[in-house]
Amino acid sequence: MKHGRRESKRRSYQARRRRSSPAAIAVGIVAATTVLLLGGMATFLQFSKGTKLVLSRRLLRGHIVGSSYANSVPLPPSLFPPRYPMVTAGQDGVDASGSIDPDILDMCAKTLFHTLETTTVVLPENETFVHTGDIDAQWLRDSAGQVHPYLVPWFPGGALVSQDKRLSRVVSGLIRRVATYIRHDPYANSFNIDSTRQFTEKQRSLGRHDFVSTWNYELDSGCYFLRMLYFYWKAVPDAPVLRERPVQEAVAIMVELWINEQDHEADVYPKGPLFDCQNCDGPYRYPGLPRDGKGRPTKRTGMTWTGFRPSDDASMYGYLVPANMFAVVALGYVAEMSSALWRENEGATELASKATRLAFEINEGIRTHGIVDHPDLGRIYAYEVDGLGGFLLMDDANIPSLLSAPYLGYEYDPEVYANTKRFIFSKDNPNYQSGTNAWTGDIKSYGSPHMRTSIWQNVWPMALAMEGLTSESPEEKVKIINQLYQASAGTHWMHESFDVNNPKQFTRPWFCWADALFAELVMSVTDACPGIDQKYTIRWWKDPVLVPGGSFAGDQKIYAD
Repeated sequence: MKHGRRESKRRSYQARRRRSSPAAIAVGIVAATTVLLLGGMATFLQFSKGTKLVLSRRLLRGHIVGSSYANSVPLPPSLFPPRYPMVTAGQDGVDASGSIDPDILDMCAKTLFHTLETTTVVLPENETFVHTGDIDAQWLRDSAGQVHPYLVPWFPGGALVSQDKRLSRVVSGLIRRVATYIRHDPYANSFNIDSTRQFTEKQRSLGRHDFVSTWNYELDSGCYFLRMLYFYWKAVPDAPVLRERPVQEAVAIMVELWINEQDHEADVYPKGPLFDCQNCDGPYRYPGLPRDGKGRPTKRTGMTWTGFRPSDDASMYGYLVPANMFAVVALGYVAEMSSALWRENEGATELASKATRLAFEINEGIRTHGIVDHPDLGRIYAYEVDGLGGFLLMDDANIPSLLSAPYLGYEYDPEVYANTKRFIFSKDNPNYQSGTNAWTGDIKSYGSPHMRTSIWQNVWPMALAMEGLTSESPEEKVKIINQLYQASAGTHWMHESFDVNNPKQFTRPWFCWADALFAELVMSVTDACPGIDQKYTIRWWKDPVLVPGGSFAGDQKIYAD
């Protein structure tokens, strides 16, 4: 990993940067502009097993075409990259049959529904628990990522949750459950399904108790909750869960927490009736972090501090730039929901104002402190900074990553992002790997320090999927989908990581977040996943009320406690 100190020219450059007003940032964050347009010449590309893909171009610029809610709530401008080359079967007068390899479509449907069929527990009281896979705890980040393909609006007719009441029940229950967890402990990143687990004294010293499985404070956990809530609102705007007080309180808790963590170095922490949890009686301290759990020294930058990365590894410099990018976008969602969805509620105007101001301050912090000079590439985004001149140059496959900025909807500097992308896919990125194997052929991507002790030359399918999701090249998308299919090494599931020279050596055979990203990538380029004959069932439906399902719902069993 590469670290460094800024030179004086970096300071003078930042002094010359154009600054935007808070109002301009707010408009840019919450403006609504998105419609699905279809057009362009069909192109044929070779895919695996010699089959062909039919390409057409869709532009997302307004409302969801074909959605039952197409005229209700507009989409913001940057939910996805502004132009998306789409691989679409059956358009431009081309027969859909055989246009995409059936094995890849089958794998897409399997990975799309893997979360439902293996990790989802639909509970009474309109709640849902979604664990991550081979670990039976629910990560706030992972669970929201696992259901995200059901919320994306590009499926014909709109998001799957808008067409399937059973899927809508799963996601609304997950929103309700996450809101409860945030109220229980806003610093925790993962939770147990109940409070029966017994913890050792060592585990309790790490903040774990009753529902709290791990107490790693990760900024992106709250971002994922806010994105899930926002996308669900766009898909099912009349859902009762959106207007429930605990959900709105969870949103307010995250905003207040982020405001206080702007001044982490000064030991500022949130107080008040919403912060009465067992671990909320002082500044965040986690055993193992430097300075008795406080973390390395930092200086106020406008960005908000985090103790850990989305990999669950400890942050080195405190201000994780891609997580702060995600926070800017998520705060735009909060401002819009407060002004539209909750405008009649007490405190909504104040919440919108706080979110808008915080988004502006974080964004200015990224512009002022999060961009550094690379000796060969020019200005690039740093992965982490401390506000004191220290920075870390790398990218990690876990999302939010620097690569994922367009996917997250962050309004990045195009030149800086292009330089950063060149850095990410070079040997200057300590997590970059290149190799060759019988499954994928030549492959170049990157991984994470999180798995380096298990697989030194690790590549993460999430990084490959994100490369595809942020690409505007049809050829590149096709190549990556094929590589991911082959990288499953015959299992037809995504893994956490694999050896760049041997995909059969991998970690975590049951990792549904990565499965969801693969499905999302394939769904972004074809309307043929899932197929009409591909059905899902929920692993554990424990609610006595069985909600009717849509066209993809299979026969569902109810499990009584």
